[in-house]
Amino acid sequence: MLRRVLLVLPLALAACGSQSGAPAALSVERGGIEAIDKALAAQSGHACLLNFWATWCAPCVAELPDLLAVARDYEARGGRVLGVSYDLEIPGVTAEEGVQKVRAFLAERGLALPTVVYEAPDELEINAHFGLPGGVPVTLAYDRDGKIVDRQQGEATRARFEEMMRKALGP
Repeated sequence: MLRRVLLVLPLALAACGSQSGAPAALSVERGGIEAIDKALAAQSGHACLLNFWATWCAPCVAELPDLLAVARDYEARGGRVLGVSYDLEIPGVTAEEGVQKVRAFLAERGLALPTVVYEAPDELEINAHFGLPGGVPVTLAYDRDGKIVDRQQGEATRARFEEMMRKALGP
């Protein structure tokens, strides 16, 4: 049976850090694609950027501060972000090691990004489910009704994330 690990900040803290600027505490829950879908469903009524990334992916790491800056800028208007990490796709990394690596990575950088740490023998299931091209980073923009309204394959800039968030928020 495939194991998948869900690493999530409380949804109320999605896309925002604590008042002191330090990252909020991370909680660990087990799940998979179902958990990603559940986290997205919990964003119903909010625009959401779903970012597929990994700590070992230089373009992914480079874009995260811009993604979270846009999330903070649009939070009051209903903008949210969620992440899906591919850190367990590296052979030989245990689930616990992967979760700890992602947790430490986010904490060290002060990034309050609710993240699903996805584990499977390959990416075929998640790629098929979300219509992904197979590489990271990829960002999907969901509107308030949960419909995908935009997608970005490859590294995005702050301006591009803002454009995606505006599309997701709608008129």
